[in-house]
Amino acid sequence: MGLFSKLEVERPDVDPEHSSLVNKDLLPVPRENRTWTKWTYSLFWFGECFSVTSWTVAATGVTAGLAWWEAWICVILGHFIAAVPTVMTGRGGAVYHVPFPVLARSSFGVLGAYWPVFNREAMTIVWTGVQMVQTGNCIYTMILAWTMGISKVHDPFSKDVSMTGGRLIGFSIAWLICLACTFIPIHKFRKVIYYKSVIMSICLLAFFGWSVSRAGGVGKIVHQGAQIPKGKSHGWIFIQQLFIQASNVVTFAANNADLSRYARRPNDALWTQLIGFTCSYGMIAFFGILITSSSGITLSTGKPNWDPLGILASYLTEDYSSSNRAGVFFISAGFAFAQIVTVILANLIQSGNDAAALLPKNISVRRGMIIAMVLGFAITPWNLTKTSFSFTTYLSAYAIFLSSIVGVLIGDYFLVRKGYLDLRSLFTTDKNGLYYYNFGFNWRGYAAYIIGMIPAFPGFLAVCGVKGVSVGGTHLYYFSFPVGVVFGAVAYWGLSLLSPPPGGLATSWKEVEPQGTGINGDEGTDYIDGVTPYASKAEGDVYAKSADAEEKQL
Repeated sequence: MGLFSKLEVERPDVDPEHSSLVNKDLLPVPRENRTWTKWTYSLFWFGECFSVTSWTVAATGVTAGLAWWEAWICVILGHFIAAVPTVMTGRGGAVYHVPFPVLARSSFGVLGAYWPVFNREAMTIVWTGVQMVQTGNCIYTMILAWTMGISKVHDPFSKDVSMTGGRLIGFSIAWLICLACTFIPIHKFRKVIYYKSVIMSICLLAFFGWSVSRAGGVGKIVHQGAQIPKGKSHGWIFIQQLFIQASNVVTFAANNADLSRYARRPNDALWTQLIGFTCSYGMIAFFGILITSSSGITLSTGKPNWDPLGILASYLTEDYSSSNRAGVFFISAGFAFAQIVTVILANLIQSGNDAAALLPKNISVRRGMIIAMVLGFAITPWNLTKTSFSFTTYLSAYAIFLSSIVGVLIGDYFLVRKGYLDLRSLFTTDKNGLYYYNFGFNWRGYAAYIIGMIPAFPGFLAVCGVKGVSVGGTHLYYFSFPVGVVFGAVAYWGLSLLSPPPGGLATSWKEVEPQGTGINGDEGTDYIDGVTPYASKAEGDVYAKSADAEEKQL
């Protein structure tokens, strides 16, 4: 008991009624920290998609046999399909400034929300590990441009995984850097998003120009048509790849509220996300295909390499001149910076929120982020990325669980509540609370969650190796993401019509943005990270550091 008492996070004035649901990281973001604007969200996705993982996932379409332009269309349409529910689930966060784990209490119950939160936490930890592998590879390539000695480090790993002794050094360095970044307040990453967009734009154009210049053209991939394997259907491969792209970002559809809660105004996280999300991934895929295609000319193997870091490493193998080393070093450094920001903003923040919601008495968001870092290492994520097919198959399989959760959230906020949430009821275990339902669980949410999974479940079993699944069941599995969202939302709405939840179904649209923090959303703050409000104008609040706040910072 003594140890657990020492590990408790600071939670002033929290009474027993709220003790299992509240810490300061789960409460509405104070107005002082609602600093993310339309530009922030637009450039967030522009910078977010500049990751090695996004590059390699876009390659699976061509690997499966599609023409490059077909694979590119899959990327654009797939991400647009994912963008719609992503923006919808982020609406509650943008209005009420609370994260996904708190919003889930409205639809699953204040205690029932633990399961969807745990579900998302599991996938977020996996993504943290996978992104860390790619971040480590970026740093390994940087060191390789400095000295080839790192490639000769003893290799304790088997040959069927991409991890080596040298790459493990890069992984460890990346791990330590990301661990240090967990101590930076989340809202302060706004300017980092801008820097990342600029840096990655420069790196992408430099990489593209360098690759095409070396190759004297864009290579054969751009000129070749579809190469569908014998016995496979062209149409079904296209559909499968389309929804693999959507499944690739299913976690964003579940966790957008964790980012949109920092919006200065609710609509700042609306259209710019919908457009920026789709266009940004389409652009990185386009340049990625062209650079990969040109690598088929420049590499000695004569075969295109879908790994951008592999392309850069091959440049060093063929010519270890000072100019080549400098080019590889700086482009790899740009990728490393982008990957680190992606790990923080797209994985660790969400995992921290989930962990804080699962055990708010002892875990803050920062502690949750650190836990995700440790577990992301422990799961040996390099085993998940042996081939592009093994990882994308995993993504599609897990999509059936998260997609129906997303559907329930959308059905609750847009169809049943019509935008109105009672903040106090989201943080209380009082049996009379609006979201306590029956013993803290909302059976409508769980029933709709299961209904959303049923159509794609036979196909899921087939992926897991179960024999005897029909062709129709297998094909329906390709649509698991949109089917899960639609079925989950409609089922929740239908069940609420048959058995109205406490408070009934809303008859008109009503969103009430909290003006402060606290359980009721109306408490002010003296300072947050040294920032104190001193005036209010029509265009928004103006903030400055007070003498007391500056002293507190020091």
